[in-house]
Amino acid sequence: MDSDVLTSLAYTWAPILMMIGFWLFFMKKLGGTRQAKYMERSIAFMDRQEELLERIATAIERRNARGE
Repeated sequence: MDSDVLTSLAYTWAPILMMIGFWLFFMKKLGGTRQAKYMERSIAFMDRQEELLERIATAIERRNARGE
């Protein structure tokens, strides 16, 4: 009789637990891609800012070198 109860519980809860597991898997998968795209954009933006700051610093150094 105990095996009948366990079998009944398994048949009842297994599909629900599987659906929750799939939902969590896909939500994590979708969230990860969004986060990765955001990080790529952020890194590209910072690289552009760094390049611009380097150009500005080089221009200032050249101007100061000519003025001295």
